[in-house]
Amino acid sequence: MKMKKKLVGGLKKILVFFLFFIFYFKSGYSSQILDYETDEFINQILQDIIKVNKINKKIKFKINNSNEINAFVDINNIININSGLIVYCSDYVALLSVLAHEVGHIHLNHITHRKEKIENIKKYNTLGLLSVVAGSTITQNPQLFQGNILASAALSNQYIVFSKDQEIEADLYAIKTLNLLQTNSKSIQLLLETIEQKLLNKGFSKDKQRVSTHPYFEDRILLIQNFEDNKENIFNESYNERFNYIKAKFTGYSDNVEVLNELNEPFKTYAESIKIARNGNLKMSLKKLNDIIKKSKNNFLLETKADILFSYGYTEEATKFYKKNLEKYPLNYYAQIRIFENIETNNLSKNDTEIIFQNNKDLLYKFYNNKNILLKYFELAQKLNKKEWLQFLNFFLSNNDLEKEVFDIEIKNFKSTKDSDLLKLINIIQNVN
Repeated sequence: MKMKKKLVGGLKKILVFFLFFIFYFKSGYSSQILDYETDEFINQILQDIIKVNKINKKIKFKINNSNEINAFVDINNIININSGLIVYCSDYVALLSVLAHEVGHIHLNHITHRKEKIENIKKYNTLGLLSVVAGSTITQNPQLFQGNILASAALSNQYIVFSKDQEIEADLYAIKTLNLLQTNSKSIQLLLETIEQKLLNKGFSKDKQRVSTHPYFEDRILLIQNFEDNKENIFNESYNERFNYIKAKFTGYSDNVEVLNELNEPFKTYAESIKIARNGNLKMSLKKLNDIIKKSKNNFLLETKADILFSYGYTEEATKFYKKNLEKYPLNYYAQIRIFENIETNNLSKNDTEIIFQNNKDLLYKFYNNKNILLKYFELAQKLNKKEWLQFLNFFLSNNDLEKEVFDIEIKNFKSTKDSDLLKLINIIQNVN
């Protein structure tokens, strides 16, 4: 294959280090990973959890670029899944179990109750502090300070107990889900043991676990064992194969050599092909990847190949593979974004530029925090001399991290626009932020 090379944003050796998934521009926790294959798989697992628990609402999630083995529900009831969790799950059941735990937090309204608890503790604590300050001013009695410290400790302990109770409830919810799905809990027990060992290696002793917001690991494992009632073990091999490809991909993009070496074939070779590309050997990377593509029915391998080519500056070839994947998965927003950001506008007519501007608005509305999309729209708006768009995009790119109150004040300056498309974008951003 003869490849036409066009470097994007600098030298190849620099680009290699930026080989990764597409990231959101803004995220409250860390960079958010966009990966259609992973999103579709997690959506399917969540639907299984939702169905057996008879939940009547859509549950949202996002994947964070973080090596920490963790998942959590934020204040917006969105499940945050760290990439490190996916890497360390031994199979799809481990991931399903963690997701079921987090769904339990949402279904049982734990976040609302937690906020109420915190507010009550804050209120009582503030009153306690005020009384101590007033009392010490009058009597100069140091025992009042000691009393306050003890009261604060009691309040803290109250919250710890409250939080542990919620975690136990969520664990029970996850076990119930596994029982309903007739799936055993061995992999989630293994994951808990892995997390515990890693924390112990970092100096997180048993004493520190005592004041943690989560129960002891051994207690959680014992709880799982006591409440598991499955005699049968339904293990979906198709699910697990899909998961293994995803895990291999995430492992390849991480620096986790330990997990990489434990992978079975062809997943180990897949992870190695990505890692080799990140280390600067394109030829060897493509050789390994092409060998897997010949033998595998996983169409997302072509997307990974496109990612690797893209990172080395072979944008035309990369686009061909993105389009091939898009033919198979028309809703693959990841491929859509890559194709869009690869568009060369220099030689486009004004009419063609306008068509591209209009045809990709839905992408902009959905991923308005993606910096690459914003910059491409800025480029298109420049060519079309759309002054209001240029002003707003410049503002948003420069002030994306403003506090909501300040942001809402500043954004009002743009809401007088007569451009209905721009107004729609502004309203979407304002309603979400």
